[in-house]
Amino acid sequence: MIYSERQSALVDIDRATEFVGDDVDQYSSLIKFDKPYEKFVIEIPTIDNSTVTFYAQQNDVISTVPLPLHYRQASDNATALWATTAGTGGLRMVIDAGLAQFVRIRTGSNQTADRTFYVTGLRS
Repeated sequence: MIYSERQSALVDIDRATEFVGDDVDQYSSLIKFDKPYEKFVIEIPTIDNSTVTFYAQQNDVISTVPLPLHYRQASDNATALWATTAGTGGLRMVIDAGLAQFVRIRTGSNQTADRTFYVTGLRS
């Protein structure tokens, strides 16, 4: 297994809007990995209680609108968002991304302070 360097993804509630639909109190900064990775490990800090969702972009242009990553559920072949709920930190989430190189994290509710997530890419 090949690991990327651990990257920080800051939900900076004071940053300028970067793309159409950006909510600066919910989206992290763009993480640019050196190459596409199949899986990602997300380290979730203490946050205002909400969901945490993984987003990917087609390129590294800041203004590109990110798209949520889905997975296929085995039970009924429907898809669902890669998301979890977190509040007190100390939680890791592993995402099977297919291949992604440019990613963001989104919290499901506005954060009242800056939050730093950490993301590591994995490939076989």
